[in-house]
Amino acid sequence: MKAQKLNNKQKKEKVVDRIKKLFKESKVVGIVDLRNLPDRELQTMKKKLRDKATFIVAKHSLITKAFEGDKKGTELFKQVQGPSCLIFSSMDPFQIFRFFKQNKGKAAAKPGQIAPFDIVVPAGETSLPPGPVLTELKQAGIDARIQGGKVVVGKDSTVVKGGAKITDPVAKGLQKLGIEPFEVGLTLLAAVEAGTVYIREVLDVDETQLMKDFASAAARAMALSIGTGYPTKENIKMLLQKAVRDGRGLAIGANVYEKEVIDIILAKAFANANALNSKVKTE
Repeated sequence: MKAQKLNNKQKKEKVVDRIKKLFKESKVVGIVDLRNLPDRELQTMKKKLRDKATFIVAKHSLITKAFEGDKKGTELFKQVQGPSCLIFSSMDPFQIFRFFKQNKGKAAAKPGQIAPFDIVVPAGETSLPPGPVLTELKQAGIDARIQGGKVVVGKDSTVVKGGAKITDPVAKGLQKLGIEPFEVGLTLLAAVEAGTVYIREVLDVDETQLMKDFASAAARAMALSIGTGYPTKENIKMLLQKAVRDGRGLAIGANVYEKEVIDIILAKAFANANALNSKVKTE
């Protein structure tokens, strides 16, 4: 007997129920930005995280319904800025954000997009044969010419300045050369773990700078604890070494006859006697 097909309302209810179930069972739930994202990038990320994360693309109304009555879910959904999807994962929010950031792809330029920086076509040979393409490249502002039976770019050509709109001729010219100036990928807008919501600004950590800050703070804390004589298990060895050095210095300066410093005191006395003897003889 064939399974009965679900009507539209039942399909929606099924999606809502699945979101609720995953929200309850998952360690981490996040909102992923899908704006300007080619579908192939989402599918690639799904494959890479097949055993670690589940993605659900659903209408905002269904996500809102699934999160209804849940304070953290509602707060999480407030971070939505456009087309997005949900991610349910065993990875912590920082791991997810870092993974997305390190796995960006490239995309071709489209007419009307804003250039994120100056887009420069470098000088050099291309794989394009002579023909109408030469005109298309020139229309894009590229210094294209024929040389040795191939189309070459005679000099570096800035086809669009950062912040300016990409024109149709520029987009076509870049596509002909296989230049993909845009970086695309998933961005974690926010995630909730153990009742705490982490937004993008918190998740976007510069790990190199963070480690430098930790090292600098640790060094300053160590110096402060040693300077104030505050003992901890991390500095006790250095405090004892400092105390020994200071004690030896005090004993030597005050001529305290202790076995640990007596040889230095005698050596100092001998040196002073020699100096005095030399002075007496001279006079």
